[in-house]
Amino acid sequence: MSLEVAIGLVLIVAFVVTIFKRWFSPYAALVFVPLVCGLVYCAMSGQSLLTVFDWIYDGVFYAVNEEGGVTPGTTRSALMVLFACTYFTIMMNVGLFEPLITGTIRLVKGDPLKIVVASTLVAAAVSLDGDGTSTVLITTAAFMPLYKQFGIKGAYLALLIALPTSVFNMTPWGGPLARCLSGLNLDVSQLFPKLLPGMAVVMVYDVFLAYMIGRKERARLGYSPKNASSIPQEKIEAMVQAVKDNNAELKRPKLALYNLIVTLVIMYMLVTGMANSALLFMAGIAAALFVNYGFNFKTQKDRLTEALAEGMPACSMIIASGFFMGILNGSGMTTGIAGFLGQIVPASSSNLLPLFAAVVGIPGLIFLGPDAYYFGVLPVLATLAAEYGISAVTMGVAGMMPLATFYATPLTAWLFILCERCEVEFGDYQKQFLKISFPAFLIYAVVFALTGSLPLF
Repeated sequence: MSLEVAIGLVLIVAFVVTIFKRWFSPYAALVFVPLVCGLVYCAMSGQSLLTVFDWIYDGVFYAVNEEGGVTPGTTRSALMVLFACTYFTIMMNVGLFEPLITGTIRLVKGDPLKIVVASTLVAAAVSLDGDGTSTVLITTAAFMPLYKQFGIKGAYLALLIALPTSVFNMTPWGGPLARCLSGLNLDVSQLFPKLLPGMAVVMVYDVFLAYMIGRKERARLGYSPKNASSIPQEKIEAMVQAVKDNNAELKRPKLALYNLIVTLVIMYMLVTGMANSALLFMAGIAAALFVNYGFNFKTQKDRLTEALAEGMPACSMIIASGFFMGILNGSGMTTGIAGFLGQIVPASSSNLLPLFAAVVGIPGLIFLGPDAYYFGVLPVLATLAAEYGISAVTMGVAGMMPLATFYATPLTAWLFILCERCEVEFGDYQKQFLKISFPAFLIYAVVFALTGSLPLF
């Protein structure tokens, strides 16, 4: 085992342990653990200790490869998150989502099951745009007040947002599939149709899980469908009024159509890639402040200051993740670990290579990230599989299966936003997500085996 692999594995394990044990905050762990490991690696390999900061710079800001290509760091994503959070906080303040929330209150009539299932379906629909951050911001903005109003655990909302989002990560416009196609030199028409049956069945599983969680919450909260009609209309209207009274002085119901149009325009331009996402939200913030609060300098300033505070924690963690990825990539630890994983494949079980690739992908995606797995590990395994007559398409199907458990990773920034907005500790979220997402992985295996996309014999 090389020095890069050894220290890289120590870095990953140490980081995960500090998070699970809650010894460090995510921000501190993202900065301190890789920094220490990077300094140790430089000292042991005879490099200048200052080299670590070059790697960090590449991870946080940008890196230029030998061909002159530029790889953006985490700052670009951090700015998008900061201004997106700010924008949607302002939209919450002006009451953009209030009609949806109050309408849902009247529709579900206090039924936790209906609320939970509805939140899952909304998350699935919103996640079609391929942007996890937008899915989190929109779905939590719409449903977290309902969860609080009826006493439903916010941790469930976090899980039920992450699950359908992992399914729609397999769409052609999703990042993981694009990486997989590139790493295996495949066309989307070769791979995506084979994924659709598994995606459909897992989505059914997600809705079923929401249904079971809803039944559990019914029992915990003492709600009975038989007695639903006995809930006084006055109580429902009181719940609606409680939503309306929250920050009532900041709401602008007469400007609801304007705020909706601005939001839809931003989302359309973001999804279609017409303009940089951070710039879109910056412009949206300015337009929202001016139209909703006029020429009132103090009100605009106060609203902006308060809204920015909502996005700063997540923004800081995203930038901090540049320390982690910068040191892993700059030192060669990522490449070394990927090669190491590729070398331990049991050659005597060639028919199980696709399944092995899928299983390896669970820790590979969670701890190394999509780039390392799809550009490092999977192509190595696919080359080995080709010697035994196993197609790249089959390996591609296998490589997409671990996306079921991917959102237990600490390397995806918007998951920290999700946990923050759902008021759940990241470590607790990880444990629960792995429990409910592993069955989805097994469902993929069964469906793909039955459809012939993942031959096991």
